[in-house]
Amino acid sequence: MKIKLLGLFLLVLSGNSQAVSYATVTEVIELKDTRTVPHQVCNNVSVPIYGRAPSRGGAIGSVVDSTFGSTQGLIGAIAGGYIGSKFGRGSGRRIATVAGTAIGSQVGDRYANKELQVIGYENQYKCDEITRTETVNSGYLVIYDYQGERLSKVVQFRPLVGSRYPVEVSIR
Repeated sequence: MKIKLLGLFLLVLSGNSQAVSYATVTEVIELKDTRTVPHQVCNNVSVPIYGRAPSRGGAIGSVVDSTFGSTQGLIGAIAGGYIGSKFGRGSGRRIATVAGTAIGSQVGDRYANKELQVIGYENQYKCDEITRTETVNSGYLVIYDYQGERLSKVVQFRPLVGSRYPVEVSIR
C-alpha cells in the first residue's frame, strides 16, 4: 500500500499525468446552418412557331400569292401602276406604269413578309436553374456536467441526455 501511494505521489510530481473520469450530458443543442443550393426545374413548354400564314383566298388567293408573293403585293402593284400611269406621255407613260407596278408589288410583298403570325405551336423541354435555401444540421453543442462544472463541446453525432462520456483530466 505504501509503495502504491509513493508511486502516485511521484507520478504527480513528475509532470503531466492523466486520469479518465466521466461527465454526464445535461443538454444537447442542435446547430443549424443555411446554404444556397442550385436546383434545376424542367418542364414541357408550348413555344409558338412564327411564319407566313397560308393563303385563305382559295384558288384566286393561291394564284395571287404565286404571282405577286402576297395579296399585299397585288395591292401594291395596282397602286404603283396607277401612280406610274400619271407620269409621262406615250411610251414613257407605259414605262412609268410598268415600273410603278413592279415597285408597288415589291413594297407590298415586303410589307406582307414583316407580318409574321403564329402558325403553330411546338412542345419543347426547357430547364431553368433556380436556387433554394436549405437549413442543414452542422453538429450539436453538448453541455456536460463534470463535478459541478459546466463544460461544452461541439460534436457531429447527437448524444443522449443523461449519458456518460469519458473525460480526460490533466494534472500539471
